[in-house]
Amino acid sequence: MILLNAVLTSCRHCFSHYFIGFISLVFHVVFLVLVVLVSNTHASVIDDHDLSFYVHKAKSTRLHEHSTWQKLLVYEQQWTGRNVRSAIHSDSFFNAPTGYKDPEAELLATLKAIARPEESNPNLHAQCRFPARYFWLKGQLDFSEKDIPSVNCPEFNEWSMKGEVDSLSIVFATGFLGNPASYYGHTLLKLNNKNSNNNRLLDMSVNYGAIVPDGEDPITYIVKGLSGGYDAGFSHTEYYFHNQSYGEIELRDLWEYELNLSSNDVRMILAHTWEVMGEEYTYYFLNKNCAYRMGELFEIIDGIKVNPDTRFWVIPQAQILRLGQSEYKGEPLVRDIQFHPSRQSRLYERFSLLSYQEQTVLKQAVGEISTLEEPVFDALPDDSRYQILDTLIDYYQFRETLSGDSKEEQQQYQKALYKRYQLPPKAPSELNHYPSPPHRGRQPSYVQAGVVSHKQYGNGLSLTVRPAYYDALDSGSEHVEYGELIMGQFSVESYSGLSRIRAIDFISIQSLNTHVTGLPEDSSSAWRLKAGLQSASMTCSSQCLAARVEGDKGYVWRLNRQLVVGVHLGGALMDNRFGTGNVELRVTSHGIFDVTENFRVKLEHQHKRLVDVGRSLNNTQLDARYRLSKNKDIRISYQSSDSSRFLLALGYYW
Repeated sequence: MILLNAVLTSCRHCFSHYFIGFISLVFHVVFLVLVVLVSNTHASVIDDHDLSFYVHKAKSTRLHEHSTWQKLLVYEQQWTGRNVRSAIHSDSFFNAPTGYKDPEAELLATLKAIARPEESNPNLHAQCRFPARYFWLKGQLDFSEKDIPSVNCPEFNEWSMKGEVDSLSIVFATGFLGNPASYYGHTLLKLNNKNSNNNRLLDMSVNYGAIVPDGEDPITYIVKGLSGGYDAGFSHTEYYFHNQSYGEIELRDLWEYELNLSSNDVRMILAHTWEVMGEEYTYYFLNKNCAYRMGELFEIIDGIKVNPDTRFWVIPQAQILRLGQSEYKGEPLVRDIQFHPSRQSRLYERFSLLSYQEQTVLKQAVGEISTLEEPVFDALPDDSRYQILDTLIDYYQFRETLSGDSKEEQQQYQKALYKRYQLPPKAPSELNHYPSPPHRGRQPSYVQAGVVSHKQYGNGLSLTVRPAYYDALDSGSEHVEYGELIMGQFSVESYSGLSRIRAIDFISIQSLNTHVTGLPEDSSSAWRLKAGLQSASMTCSSQCLAARVEGDKGYVWRLNRQLVVGVHLGGALMDNRFGTGNVELRVTSHGIFDVTENFRVKLEHQHKRLVDVGRSLNNTQLDARYRLSKNKDIRISYQSSDSSRFLLALGYYW
């Protein structure tokens, strides 16, 4: 009994001990759970409270109306003037369902998105997807790292070269008449890596362009480009790709304008560029084109203005003109300018530096490469042999661009290289005689007013407006020499109260290769295309305009540095007005003479055959231009056909 009582007592103590331990354990578990819940609730309350503070600050300061926020979202004012809408129509670019048209909703949604906890894939976080918005909002609202911790963004850091980009450049590719997309030139953004040293071809570049299906014909491209028929967007690749495409294949000169920006400015532009990369825009050839969208990237910085103040058309050269004149924080916006000549420019420059004897030996070597092994070559001074071989190497590279790389030409190129390597080491001579940079050129639009004397109508007034771009008389160093690129030009005349539209040129293009070297494949070909409305006759007084599409193909020759002559064969399809018929064939001869640096004269004679009416017509026209200043000129024109007309006019470029 005593033993039993002892056992029971022991069990009661044991049970009591474990029961008390169990109760204690449950109490601690419950306590910990409550602590966690309270802590989480408290943290949630703090987070909500802190985000509410930023939301309230953003609303009270109407941050969504700030110009930088409007530019970050690429908002554009609608024609009504009351509403905005983003130029980007990709849903992924917005955090709010109505963000494409509601700046405030997008700002609040972005604020919440960048405050979310870091995800398993940080590259998907809003801070990484929209770094420019994050940087700007952080600066405006003074984020606390405790409230909104920053997120590491591996993909953005890699793309932006981890802070190694120390400057940015706008690269301007000169006009290329072989492709309607490139008539007015093209602009790129270049990211200059401070560790690239002299190998800038490996730097990253950013391009904006229309997404055009393969094989799209030029007419369809122009129609869709003018009407917004293409999507467009930004893309990026190494700079050497564009250098090869523009400078080596399309033979377009490249001008690089390095901008004077701070490291914070560079970071902001890179961040905004990352945000818009790959997003969809609508492409418009005349205004919302490559130059305009590229300018927007830089205008994200307050105080920088590079896009021209026009709503209807933006020409890349006009942007470059403004760029060269702009200041930022009291200093020129452009820090440095570099010229990257095309293969054609390098060849022409080297050839022009050769003496007559050196040019003769070069032409002999092109005809028979064994000339390089003959005494006539070895007897030349070392400098002459260097110059000839460097020019010959440039020539074979130029010829490869035009006609491909045949086995025979490749062998000749290798022999020229081998002969060059046999000479003592010496770098190719520097080429210093380059054209004037495009930012020093004149404005791209033109208006002309003058007095006119007509054989039939007497004396009157004339007005011509040309939105873009240049003609054979005013094609300066920044344009295709002796070329013509006109869009939207119209001319009106008034005689004693009788007014008439003389012509409306939708587009007029002329390309003349002036045969600089005389070497094989350096073709002297020329061509012209024109479409618009023109007076069917010089004698008609009303309902004179007839639709015309014209085309010519021919050759030109440069007789000396001042005179170029040419001949074309071509024709036109047109409305039958005043007995002109619908089909015209013609032969055209012309000459362009540079009297002085500021005075150029063009004489043209056409013999026309009106095929379906069996009648011939001759037309002779003399045009002269004297340059008064960069943006002013005087012109004289005389035309003789079924009547005659004389014009004296003053022109202004704007």
